[in-house]
Amino acid sequence: MMRCQSKEELLFQLFSSELDAEDGKRILEILQFKGVLPQKEVGKAVTLVDFLEEFWDWERSAYIRERLLQSHRIHRRYVYRCAGAVRRYWLPWFGSRVLLQEISRQSLQDFILSFMNNDSLKSACGRNDVIKAGTIALRWAFSHGLIPEDITRGLRLYRGTPSEILILTSQMAELLFSRPWQHPKAMLANKLAMLTGMRAGEIQALRRWDIGEDFIQVNHGWNSMDGLKVPKNGCQRRVYLPFPSFLAELKSLASSDDGFVFSQRNRNQPMDAKCWLRELRRELMLLGFDPTLVQALRFHSWRHYYTTHLRASGQLPPHLIQRLTGHTSTAMLNHYSNHGLDQDAEEMKMAVSGVFGRLMEE
Repeated sequence: MMRCQSKEELLFQLFSSELDAEDGKRILEILQFKGVLPQKEVGKAVTLVDFLEEFWDWERSAYIRERLLQSHRIHRRYVYRCAGAVRRYWLPWFGSRVLLQEISRQSLQDFILSFMNNDSLKSACGRNDVIKAGTIALRWAFSHGLIPEDITRGLRLYRGTPSEILILTSQMAELLFSRPWQHPKAMLANKLAMLTGMRAGEIQALRRWDIGEDFIQVNHGWNSMDGLKVPKNGCQRRVYLPFPSFLAELKSLASSDDGFVFSQRNRNQPMDAKCWLRELRRELMLLGFDPTLVQALRFHSWRHYYTTHLRASGQLPPHLIQRLTGHTSTAMLNHYSNHGLDQDAEEMKMAVSGVFGRLMEE
């Protein structure tokens, strides 16, 4: 006579057995027939805003955990901005009582259209950033079965012309760097941006061991929330700078090989990049430049200056300019290796020397 198994023995046997999808289906049918499937909790419906706030909470978000688990880049500063968009725009519009399940495509469309009369967000990019703080979360909710329909599918965002970035002329740049600045470190940071096209965060992240004999290895970016991070686009790159005395001056600013070149009193943290733009504008005003032009300039204008003048020189083909600036597309990454030939390096150094040599005393 067969011994009747205890529940514990039966559950252990089930746990230790090799099961396939068909077995799982049969087990669910048995549990359903016996009426012992777990029931959904009543009264646990989540509001839209509660869902969005948790979605953009670095510590609680399942979405962020997924991104990090799959090695997708996501930065704390980006998450912080999205959480701010939820508080400033989504909460006032939808309120704190609308349930996630109640959000409809029409109500979402009405929210998007409301920005046409919103003076606080005039640029298409700014409006779209706010909208995406919600639509990214709603799309994730659909893919995880939290809502029955992808209500973001086919929605149209705002389209606008990017604002024009003003850059200085070569003559203006020569005049600007022909005299000492009141803030020497800010002058060096601006000069480095002009000579390399490096982003502000990449200059903040620069450490002594990133500086070679005639190049700078751009290994990291920086922001105040994430600290050191990979550069934008996730690609490290080498920027050639054949001006040895300038590189030596940069190295001398760091207290150690792993020390920041542009550090503040706290050696473990670089300077605030806002200082560099403030000092740039101050020096231009002292030189008597048009105040309207001065206020329109941004630190990022140097990146446009670098790219524009390299391209205008005609000394480098587009793919080598992209290697220097880090403006890489997927097609370019597949077509060109990040490890260039020796003759490519020499070609890039000669071009940089030819374009910017007049600004250096070497």
